[in-house]
Amino acid sequence: MAHSHSNLPAPGGATGGYDIGSFMFHGDSVTVLTNEHGNWAVLGQLCANLTLDTESQRQMVLRKSWSEGRTCITQVRLPGDDRSRIHFLVHERIVPMWLANVTASRIQDDSKRAKIELAQLELADALYQYVTANRPFREPSKLEMARDLVSALEAKEALEAANKVLAPKAGKWDRFLNAEGLIGMTEVADLFKTDVRNLTGWLVGRGIFRKQTSRYGGNRNLPRKMYQDSGHFDVKVQTENGVRFPVAYATGEGLDLLDDLWSRESAA
Repeated sequence: MAHSHSNLPAPGGATGGYDIGSFMFHGDSVTVLTNEHGNWAVLGQLCANLTLDTESQRQMVLRKSWSEGRTCITQVRLPGDDRSRIHFLVHERIVPMWLANVTASRIQDDSKRAKIELAQLELADALYQYVTANRPFREPSKLEMARDLVSALEAKEALEAANKVLAPKAGKWDRFLNAEGLIGMTEVADLFKTDVRNLTGWLVGRGIFRKQTSRYGGNRNLPRKMYQDSGHFDVKVQTENGVRFPVAYATGEGLDLLDDLWSRESAA
């Protein structure tokens, strides 16, 4: 079949000329197809994992200048499928750019939005770690080195542009955070003009915290691990009267998340 550009070999057998592997990302499988031109992710699979519309994301990717020469269409049989199908692939180099262009704030469903935000934080790194662990070592060509330099410059420019947008939002919490960039949940409750038990109970109801009753008395609800790993919350162990116990803290990113959710619920 015809391909969108020359990055692809002609289909050959069930795998279409690719080495196929996969890794797990927070319970979802991510398939990686590898040929002599690098590693490719299946956009349709990534969109299904994140509950995004594949066709609208495909069109968005193709409109971007950074996708030129880094997308393709091929027919291949993926693991778990009963036959080969046509798939739209994106090169590993543009996965971070694609994720950065997904507007999570437009997603009304909190769990879906949280899953997208987690992917924006971690999926590109997970793909890089998989590719690095499975890539045979060879000396890069001068052309590859030049392309790597261009990609690094593009990524640097994108990061600088993102920082300009995010800096005012991140800075608004600076005066409330301690030297570690954290704030206790009692102080967070004061910012939102509520009681700390009411706030953490609300977070339990939203699936952001898990309910945990201390054996020493009192209710010590704590953030779920995925929200700690994503940098929204942290847990510190403190000691009082010889008793050690965990205490929840929010980061600046966590305050952004709470501010958004709390404001929208209050306005409802």
